[in-house]
Amino acid sequence: MNHHENGWRKKLRHGSVSLGITVAVLVAVLLLNIGMTALSSGRLWYTDLTPDSPYNTYIGDTARKYATLYTLMDETVSSLDYIFENANANRGGKAPVEVDIIFCAEPDLLMRNEQTRYVYYTALLLQKKYPDNIKVSYRDVWDNPSKVDEFRSTKYSNIYQTDVIVASGSEFRVNTVRSYYAYDSDAATNIPVAYNGQKQFVKQILDVTGAERPICCLTTNHGEPFANLDLKKRNEWPEYKEFMNLIEGAGYEIQYLDLAEEEIPENCRLIITFDPQKDFASSFGNDKVEVSESKKLAEYLNKSYAYMFFADADTPFDELDNMVEFLELWGIQYKTAEGLDSNGNTVLGNYQISDPNSSLAGDGERFWAQYPSGNGLGNAILYDVISSAAAPKIFFDNAIAIDYADNFGITYVQADETLGTPAFSFGYREGNGVARSIFDMFLAGTSSAMANYQVVANGEVLERANGDPLVGVDVFRVMTISREPRTVEEGQGLTAVTQNAYVCAVGSTSFVSDQALGSSEYGTPYGNTDALLATLRYIGKEVNPVGISFVYLYDPAIGEEYFKETDPQTGALSVKSSIITTTVVLAALPAAIATGAGIFVLVRRRVRH
Repeated sequence: MNHHENGWRKKLRHGSVSLGITVAVLVAVLLLNIGMTALSSGRLWYTDLTPDSPYNTYIGDTARKYATLYTLMDETVSSLDYIFENANANRGGKAPVEVDIIFCAEPDLLMRNEQTRYVYYTALLLQKKYPDNIKVSYRDVWDNPSKVDEFRSTKYSNIYQTDVIVASGSEFRVNTVRSYYAYDSDAATNIPVAYNGQKQFVKQILDVTGAERPICCLTTNHGEPFANLDLKKRNEWPEYKEFMNLIEGAGYEIQYLDLAEEEIPENCRLIITFDPQKDFASSFGNDKVEVSESKKLAEYLNKSYAYMFFADADTPFDELDNMVEFLELWGIQYKTAEGLDSNGNTVLGNYQISDPNSSLAGDGERFWAQYPSGNGLGNAILYDVISSAAAPKIFFDNAIAIDYADNFGITYVQADETLGTPAFSFGYREGNGVARSIFDMFLAGTSSAMANYQVVANGEVLERANGDPLVGVDVFRVMTISREPRTVEEGQGLTAVTQNAYVCAVGSTSFVSDQALGSSEYGTPYGNTDALLATLRYIGKEVNPVGISFVYLYDPAIGEEYFKETDPQTGALSVKSSIITTTVVLAALPAAIATGAGIFVLVRRRVRH
């Protein structure tokens, strides 16, 4: 009995020890995992072991060195040091300026997506470097969209999980993750060719900390409808309140501008002429007049800035010869035709579009426009709007058709079966060292191939002077974007940055009416807000920090050195070799430790016996 009890107690004692060791090991492993996770997150101990990860990048044609973006570039640090030093000084010795970097999804989702992951890493690096100034946080807009209401330009603005918000005080910028990359073919595809995250964050932090805010000037000396209204009291305006709010939400300070009498402000990045009733003071290049508004505007665009022109079917183009001439230089031609008025006089009228198959109210004059096809610039600007869960409908009313100017040739691009993109076309003209292109942004009639038009002048429908009947056509353009690219060298010539000048033509003033930028009376929210925000942010030229280079992502066309054991010029271990070595070590180390521990226990047991 005693022998049996002693055996049982012995087993119980050994079993208890084994159970205790097992529990202790499990607890230790759990604590080790928690501790390593906390340390890796807090200290950014990340190593990307994906062989083809664009985070392992090849930089430059002459430096020929590999780099990783898990560290901040010296240029980034020096720029932010300067920004925070001045921002803190401007606060008069108060608490340091605080910048919130807000992701609109939870960290797990950010880590899962390759493009958001790299932006997320950069934000964590910035927070680690500047803990007193920068804080990274998360607001899941899928779970609760109201969490970001304070960052909506208007109450109808959409903010998606792939958006990143940078805010300080009352200032904020909302940018899609795509804006942190440079894309091939003007961002028309989903394939990034360079990572621009550090420069983009520096730019946004510079903006929201109040250093300099870009100005949007509204021209006032051509009979524009809001020229005499007080910007500070626009809540009392009968129309276009939401338009002003949206311009500010895109990051601009709004000012009025009399082009004939005033100089364009130094920090002006966008000029808008809205529904003009009178012409520019002079024709382009006319030195006989004291002030040529066309020439002044052309010199402004030579700085790679942006201009928007809004018109509709009632705009008196027969009295706007100089504006017409200027726009044609950018490939834009608002479509007009001669007709007979009620008195039998020949007058110039506008093509007013009627699209009965996409009509909102049955008359065809209020219609849903169609998005552009293919991989053109218009598609690139609207990519995030088009690719959202349900591409919102875009409202146009009393619209005038837009043609490409006669001196612009048509370039046809074939469909790409690999990317699944349809064929498209754009206008192009090159001469005197200047190359300009014009692309479609919105169209009427493409889905139904049945858009109509009538010629109107001063609200009166004209009789066709040539007997041309009211017929269906394949397409009318109602919004276009023109571009003139320029290349600017920066960073001691190591980086070439393309900075474009843009001229955007809109064929409907109702496109930015309070109704179009607000809720729909027909039960379907309009997408005009998202489309206009995307356009303003794309063409906008906020203060751009120089010297912070793009980091070009790996492209197999660069060469085969990537796959070799060492860099042929520096002799350094290549990224590929480093990844393989690290992977083998991390995979073999646990097995080696376990094997060693097993051998040790086995030898000890044999020695004891």
